[in-house]
Amino acid sequence: MYITITGELGSGKSTVAKLISQKYDFMMYSTGVIQREIAKEKGMTTLELNQQMTNDIHNAYDKMIDDKTVELAQKNMGKNIVFDSRMAWHFVEQSFKVYVTVDSYVAAERVILADRGKEEHYESIEEAAKSLRKRKQLEDARFAEMYSAKTTDFHNYDLVVDSTALTPEELAEFIMENAKKEEKERQIFLSPLRLYPSQSVTVTEEEQEKADGRIAVVEQKGFYYIVNGHRQVCDALQKKKKLAAVSVLSVDTAGHVEMSDRTIDEIVNLSKQYYNEWEAYHGMKFLTYPD
Repeated sequence: MYITITGELGSGKSTVAKLISQKYDFMMYSTGVIQREIAKEKGMTTLELNQQMTNDIHNAYDKMIDDKTVELAQKNMGKNIVFDSRMAWHFVEQSFKVYVTVDSYVAAERVILADRGKEEHYESIEEAAKSLRKRKQLEDARFAEMYSAKTTDFHNYDLVVDSTALTPEELAEFIMENAKKEEKERQIFLSPLRLYPSQSVTVTEEEQEKADGRIAVVEQKGFYYIVNGHRQVCDALQKKKKLAAVSVLSVDTAGHVEMSDRTIDEIVNLSKQYYNEWEAYHGMKFLTYPD
């Protein structure tokens, strides 16, 4: 089995790839490993290779890494391998494709606590979160130009999972549980703490729907707003669930949201009215507030 893991900066994708390798007896290939192999073949250090990659306007080294990824996959058919790589999902077709998402402030806290956070000298959580979002946007734009592939399109993955409230061990176990299922369907799981209301608690209390359906949300600038299923989200919060199954609705060029009579701007602006009452009702605080 091949598992390819990508996702957002600070989501813990490298840590979970290592755990899967260690706990479930998977070989592990990361971009770093492949870079070291290329550097060795060219008789240079990894640092020298990274410096050349930074100045490589033709992306030749990126393409070499991609070719090496394909070569590794072709040579090891039938083995259990986990790929920790931004674009392995795109090049290793016969793989269980995983995208790990995370709240930007949680990601920033993780990066600051890690060694690389010290190296990058962030002055605050806010600065780190802003920097991570900007870096991800630039990275996504570069890959879109190079490969005509949208890394943030959830349709590209078999599993999208939010690491915001999960330990690395819980995340590894969750990925493996889904990877081992015989019948696989594309699934998206987000933390209920990241789902913002677009109606009042009063209306939600009056709803008679049972909390047994999939929540429908719409995304805007990395934030997720509930379109349908407020009652289900309430149930998940009350039960302190770390993940909730959701579907992410599309938005057309005019801003109209699928399955809704509202535009994305209307939903986003309405949500701001309900943050405080939602928090008070559930005795919780949102990790991040949208601008």
